[in-house]
Amino acid sequence: MSNETLIDEPLKVGEVTPIPQEIDARLQIVAGPDTGKILYIEDPIIVLGREDDCHLILDDPRVSNRHAMVYFAGGEFRARDLNSTNGSLLNGSALTECAMADGDDLRVGKTVVRLIVDFREA
Repeated sequence: MSNETLIDEPLKVGEVTPIPQEIDARLQIVAGPDTGKILYIEDPIIVLGREDDCHLILDDPRVSNRHAMVYFAGGEFRARDLNSTNGSLLNGSALTECAMADGDDLRVGKTVVRLIVDFREA
């Protein structure tokens, strides 16, 4: 496990685009207080946190009000920590912002959220 912060290129949040119709994606909580909860991704920006206005509201006291976001830009899903108190991990490495692929795990507090991406047939 690395302690390096993942910054693979400049932030792409300004390049957010709609998710193509052939992509069927969801965030599934696989560990923590909300285990089993699923959010089907329809919007290109998903904010995770404890606040009521977050897309994925988490009942985890170690999660910040607006902890992290998953968004679609440049043809890929990306994860970004929103200057949370306890930080975020992507597949065990400290996260600032980077690409996120099918099966990747985003840890916020004691909660682990997995990105699942399927492709619809045309």
